[in-house]
Amino acid sequence: MIKRSLKYAVLLGVWLPWLALASETVDKTWDVAADARITVENTAGEIVVQGWDRDQVQLIADLGNSVKNLDIKESSSGLQIHVENRSERNTDSTDLLLKVPASALLDITAVSADIDISGLDNARIKASSVSGEVEVRANSDSVSLESVSGDVTFSGKTSRISAESVSGDIELTDVSGMVDANTVSGDIEMRAGSLEVGKFETVSGDILLSAELSDGGKLGAQSMSGDITASLPKNLSGSFKAQSFSGRISSEFGSVSKASHGPGSQLKYVAGKGGAEIKMESFSGNIRLKSQ
Repeated sequence: MIKRSLKYAVLLGVWLPWLALASETVDKTWDVAADARITVENTAGEIVVQGWDRDQVQLIADLGNSVKNLDIKESSSGLQIHVENRSERNTDSTDLLLKVPASALLDITAVSADIDISGLDNARIKASSVSGEVEVRANSDSVSLESVSGDVTFSGKTSRISAESVSGDIELTDVSGMVDANTVSGDIEMRAGSLEVGKFETVSGDILLSAELSDGGKLGAQSMSGDITASLPKNLSGSFKAQSFSGRISSEFGSVSKASHGPGSQLKYVAGKGGAEIKMESFSGNIRLKSQ
């Protein structure tokens, strides 16, 4: 009778909680769908997620002394894992290691914990941490990464990615399609394939870009006091615009003109039929457009 009740509860999407107490070491495995949604919340410590070729989730957790319980809820759509501490102010480190189906959907949230994700080939990855680093090595159709004071790093294949950090650096490798990255005081570095839309913003950090642009693609970068460097194909057909109020502009595409009054300089140039659009702006930083 109990087994039958559990079966119908899962089919109906009813949460079935499973609890673990503080100072325990947990090693537990669940059968899930290949595209199950895995949601994880942890306050302090580390969250490591690894993709594998099984339709199962394995959790190995080393719980800190401050943990009130490890709340795990299972439904027909996936798993929800939440580390609940007795106090939000005084928390010990809790380390979570999860092995999940390679095509599972991820939603990972941390406060003072690092996030490390690898080995996935799925439709969506979402990961955010307040003061920890976020690193992803995976293939995913859509990626959203955030950290307030930690670095954000992505390497792999994706057609849409959003990356944000306040005081950390952002590094993106092998991205393509649509890319949006912004930071306040950190640097942004991107090495990309063919971009449809690329948007990059920072206040005091530098921006370093290397990319190709699709026909009609758009690439824009803005910085208040940081330098902007973009390496683009030398035979790129597009319109180039660059402007700096007090910084220098150097370009291998067209020629730079100085403002008639004041220290500013700008670049306006059209190559070929002008399909792509490239626009760079900095208030006091230097701008460099290089051919590759």
